[in-house]
Amino acid sequence: MAVFRKMVAQLPAEELSRLPPEKLPENIPLDLVDEAPYYSRRTVEGLILSANAYHLERRLHIQEQYGPEVMSALDKSQVVGNTANVKIFWQKLEDLRRMYEQWRKDPGPQNLDRLGNQIRTLNALLLDVRAENADTTRSAQLLREQVCGPELEAMFQQAIERLHEHSERIENLLARYFRIRITVAQHEMQVRLKQINTLDRQAENLREQMEDLRTQLEDSQTLWRRAVKRLHADQQAEHLQSRIMALAGELRSREVSISETQLTQWLDALVDAALHPLTRPSVSSHMGDGRMALYSLLSRYCQQQENSARQIARNPFLQVDPAQAIRFVLLSEQFILDYFRKKRNETTAWISDVAQVKSEDLDGLEREILSELKRSSRFKRKPGG
Repeated sequence: MAVFRKMVAQLPAEELSRLPPEKLPENIPLDLVDEAPYYSRRTVEGLILSANAYHLERRLHIQEQYGPEVMSALDKSQVVGNTANVKIFWQKLEDLRRMYEQWRKDPGPQNLDRLGNQIRTLNALLLDVRAENADTTRSAQLLREQVCGPELEAMFQQAIERLHEHSERIENLLARYFRIRITVAQHEMQVRLKQINTLDRQAENLREQMEDLRTQLEDSQTLWRRAVKRLHADQQAEHLQSRIMALAGELRSREVSISETQLTQWLDALVDAALHPLTRPSVSSHMGDGRMALYSLLSRYCQQQENSARQIARNPFLQVDPAQAIRFVLLSEQFILDYFRKKRNETTAWISDVAQVKSEDLDGLEREILSELKRSSRFKRKPGG
């Protein structure tokens, strides 16, 4: 279109009138007539009419011969590069890059929180961007499969190239995002593990105090003591119950909570970086530490649920819903299986035979993670645990 605008501005009407319709661009805007020199406006109007008639006839011919899907694929090739999904994703990714650079200079918790929030924003855009990329890839594949005559060969090839360039741009944006996200995720997991280890040491003393108080409480409730000193025993029991509840509250406040949402986000970061062809080679060498950190946190998550259930059973004075606590008890292997099942249901738009990521890639990664998880000593459950 830019070339045609230049020709309209510079060429005399006689030369413009000799331009063949098949060489003119599609969808010439009518305001180009007003931009043209006065002496050539009528000629430009005629060119626009001729071009529209030619391209309409050609569209009807293509749709009749190749079908509406091929026509739709050709139309997509005309608008790639200007889609809202990719523009927004790119803008948010640029914001993330600046935040990431700031965090590297000042790796404090505030900058890390900002990074995490921006990553969650980009995560919400991922599905649409991937769906667009998959649709672009399928359109290019469809055009490659067509057998067309020499009059349409150049048109089809140019459309394929535009679609391929758009897909490559999306893949590069995704790769940039996955590299930053896996780095941040691994840091978040290591920070969380350090917090857990520190607070575990502090909580052990509280647990010992609670055990002593439970023993005293059980002793105060014996039939003999209640018969001899009933009033004193009741007062002592009330006092011990109050202290147990206070210690239990302090113990809960020291627990570093791990949510299913956090685990899923960290697992997403590991899985996407391991699957994407542009990030797989660069991150695989240092992915091991990230996976082991995730396995430890996943194990801790399951233990937290089980500990909650055991705490309820041993201390009837804590007002916690036992059914809810037990419902959240997840074995680590089952968590992984559930994750990949959901992943398959959610990612049919961008995992296919023609996409960069194949369904067998996801299957293979699931087997690899499960095998690695089972080998991890952190997941060997203690007898009677």
